[in-house]
Amino acid sequence: MENNKLLPGEKYFQEVRITTFRKEEYSYIHTGIIDEEGEMWTTTEMDEANIFQVYNQYRHKHGIPFPDEISAIRAHYGLSAAKMAQILGFGINQYRMYEDGEVPSVSNARTIIAAREKDVFMSFVKASKAEMTEQEYQRIRKKVEAADGDCKPMVQPSEYTGYRSLSTDKVANVVRLIISTIGSTFVTKMNKLLFYADFIHYKRHGYGITGITYRALPFGPVPEQWGTLYNSLPGIDMEEFVYPSGQSGIKLEAIENTYNILNESELSTIEKVCALFSTMSAGEISQTSHLEKGWIKNKDNRSAISYQETFALNYD
Repeated sequence: MENNKLLPGEKYFQEVRITTFRKEEYSYIHTGIIDEEGEMWTTTEMDEANIFQVYNQYRHKHGIPFPDEISAIRAHYGLSAAKMAQILGFGINQYRMYEDGEVPSVSNARTIIAAREKDVFMSFVKASKAEMTEQEYQRIRKKVEAADGDCKPMVQPSEYTGYRSLSTDKVANVVRLIISTIGSTFVTKMNKLLFYADFIHYKRHGYGITGITYRALPFGPVPEQWGTLYNSLPGIDMEEFVYPSGQSGIKLEAIENTYNILNESELSTIEKVCALFSTMSAGEISQTSHLEKGWIKNKDNRSAISYQETFALNYD
């Protein structure tokens, strides 16, 4: 792991552990460092990856919205996190903390879910009117009225999406950054670069980057419905390239810049992936991906690959 440099005699270790969160037991893959004397410890990055595995399971079990979903509701109404917290009756910084990964209580989660419905959210706004000036109340009421219907729920993140909601804007950002780093890239290779970016980030932080589901197809891990996905990316063009031999391939080109929405950890992971695989051809990276446990386990049925398989990755 890039930020966890080992000293002589140290090595990484992984083991299945059970921990208790909100009075419930959860199993997760604990990653840490051990020295030659047997002393074990973790870094801040490892702690994040370890605990987010537990948070993800708890959210999935209890139907609690994930950070992407919580952010989407706020964006739907065009309000700040502080104002959402005030309207929903949370602590002043609570909504922002939920967007940053803190797990809501079941009761607060149900309030957030209810806020997806425009009429219900408007009732919350009216109930909090006494806490606002008349000018502020009218401004917020008009914003909510202008919202395009209810905030439709996303497909709930799962172990097959890296516990992220699929974001074409984020995929476009990743693809554009890869192209700007290593040059125009054929789809066959890009499929694998995205796979490694998502899975390495999951291993480091407990969640993926893009929300893509990958299937184990003959040439390696491939984004589900990859053709539709790439065609939908803003600022990215698909161009057929024909070799002198008559063979052809689809090359991805960045035709315009898109607003960067990637955070520091995501940028760092993509930089790492480009450094690892930039010199590999599409064929070489396909063969490399064929050595990954996640692909081997699912190739016969062309099944979706669980992000939990990241802990057996050959590359890190």
